Amino acid sequence: MNRISTVLLLAVGSLLVLSLTMLASATMLRDNSTWVIRQAVACGVGFVVFSLVALVDLKWVHRFTWYVYGGTAFALLLTLSPLGSRRLGAQRWLFGTQPSEIAKIALVLSLAWFAARYRHRLTSFVTGVLGFGAVAGPLLALILLEPDKGTTVLLGGVMLGVLLVAGGRWSHATFLALIGAAGMALTIFKSGYAMDRINAFVKPEANRDSAAQLNQSLYAFSEGGLDGKGLGRGSLKFKVPEQHTDFIFPVIGEELGLMATLGVVAAFVVILLCGASIAHRAEDPFHVFLAAGITFVIAGQACFNMGVVTGLLPNKGIALPFISRGGTGVVVMMALVGLLVNLSRQAVSVEPAARRGKANPFEDADTDLSQ
Repeated sequence: MNRISTVLLLAVGSLLVLSLTMLASATMLRDNSTWVIRQAVACGVGFVVFSLVALVDLKWVHRFTWYVYGGTAFALLLTLSPLGSRRLGAQRWLFGTQPSEIAKIALVLSLAWFAARYRHRLTSFVTGVLGFGAVAGPLLALILLEPDKGTTVLLGGVMLGVLLVAGGRWSHATFLALIGAAGMALTIFKSGYAMDRINAFVKPEANRDSAAQLNQSLYAFSEGGLDGKGLGRGSLKFKVPEQHTDFIFPVIGEELGLMATLGVVAAFVVILLCGASIAHRAEDPFHVFLAAGITFVIAGQACFNMGVVTGLLPNKGIALPFISRGGTGVVVMMALVGLLVNLSRQAVSVEPAARRGKANPFEDADTDLSQ
């Protein structure tokens, strides 16, 4: 295993260990043993999936992309049917799993496949805008109907990122972003609770009830200070709703302090740099765009979560990768990491100048990273 993969796995492994530790602390007044055991089992399943994905021939991954896409779309449809389970006003679960999480894999695979096949024509409106919209649109629409606005926004951003990396025009990406923003705004205006969250973000002092979760989150960070109160000694964590899922980052801040929260940020920066390096070294366009898409998913979701819990973004439930409780989420993230390791393993260590006829947007002889 090369250095990039080793560093990547060390960062991911550290986050998983922290996850189980903080979940035990965040749920210590509840039946935490069940939750922690389930998360540990999910991590075990995720490791098995990671191992399989890291070793599979990437030609098979390319070949079965649209089977994964079709199966995911079908699962999302079933989620919206009577077979799906409804919790907290959203219908996102199917037989105990969240197909919207699996959609992250389906989306990056299909976008990478499409971008690699039509990379020389992505500057056109039809292939770039309409093509990418046709690939991502069905999955995004089904996820939005659940409703899951956070995942929809995240995956919409991933789509734009892959389009730009693949050589699409900024004007086309801006057009897609504006269309998506307009549609999301219309959806929010029709949703009472979503508008309450927007109002709480814009004017928190006038919407104290809606801003209560964020306020408790910020109090937890401030109480933790530099060194934290100590593992298991936090008290404000019990006042932060969803402290075991979307708002687990403030629990880390209260009990372990600023240095630990900066360590978490640093781990995600490491994952981001490893993903960019893997994309940089890849020769095959499909591998380049797949590595970029995976990196956008992991880093984008982490930024989204941290932005919400620190008040930089409107409150919208989205998990912190590798740390928040959620079986499907951790398995999917481990599968994505497995793909990154596989891509890194398959990369050929040659000088960029020797790569003729390749379409690697990261190609630059002065910034080639050795393994």
